[in-house]
Amino acid sequence: MTARYIDFRIRPADDATSVDLEGTDSEGYTRVYGQEFTGGRSLDHLVSELEAYDVAGVMPAEREEDDPVAVNEPVARAVAAHPDRLIAGIATTDPRLPNALEILKHAHHELGLRGWNFQPGFLKVAANDPSAAPLVQYCQDNGHPVIVHSGINFGETRPISFGHPAALCAIARAYPRLTIVANHGGWPWVTETLAVLWKHRNVYADFGAIAPKRMVGPKGGWQPVTHWMNTMVSDQVLLATDWPMIRHERLLAELHHLGLSHESLAQYTRLNAAGLIDTFWKTTLVAEMTKEAA
Repeated sequence: MTARYIDFRIRPADDATSVDLEGTDSEGYTRVYGQEFTGGRSLDHLVSELEAYDVAGVMPAEREEDDPVAVNEPVARAVAAHPDRLIAGIATTDPRLPNALEILKHAHHELGLRGWNFQPGFLKVAANDPSAAPLVQYCQDNGHPVIVHSGINFGETRPISFGHPAALCAIARAYPRLTIVANHGGWPWVTETLAVLWKHRNVYADFGAIAPKRMVGPKGGWQPVTHWMNTMVSDQVLLATDWPMIRHERLLAELHHLGLSHESLAQYTRLNAAGLIDTFWKTTLVAEMTKEAA
């Protein structure tokens, strides 16, 4: 049986049960997300939660300050140890490094990861910076998706401007065969992010770390998003928690706030992700889901 939900963005997890961000550039995340983010975050916690809520997940390696090789390896180990629940792993690298492409190729060829998870604001490198071009070209040429942090970040010294979706439009124009996923839905540039998706069919968005009930109503800056999720970009949106920033219990309990049709909800919660995973990880999830539904 395939999982009922697919979470397209789960943060790396290992044996550590908590993290202390005090005094780091990421301390703002503790202020915003609190104990839900900093505690109860080991790999065992994660797998138990995925099993309890019948979720399969994609785990991207995250390069912020650490050695990207050291970040890729535990993601590969986690995916290998729990293939029923962690069904795909995404590699990372740092375009500022002279061996950035070799690091990415190693993660693909030796560790079994796919794609590139790129966090421009955290690295202080624009998504369309020339240093990223060889990596993006490689991903397009070799069938790897590029996952890009978009919208706000809470790092004290990390510029928000690098999360603007205009950079994704520039990449999509230059690399029309590349699949791009904008993490977090691009807030506060929600309308602009939706415009990029509507313009470029090869661009997707997830809403990791965003509680569904915050995505509705007139005051949160998300006003148009649910209409578009139900209509023009219904096949380009992906369920995500950015676990442990939002827990599955809360995310799934709040899905009804989005007011999605039955078809759009199925696309959002697993079908769109299954199609991407089939394409890039050579799985057969969509066929399995179709057979189960028959």
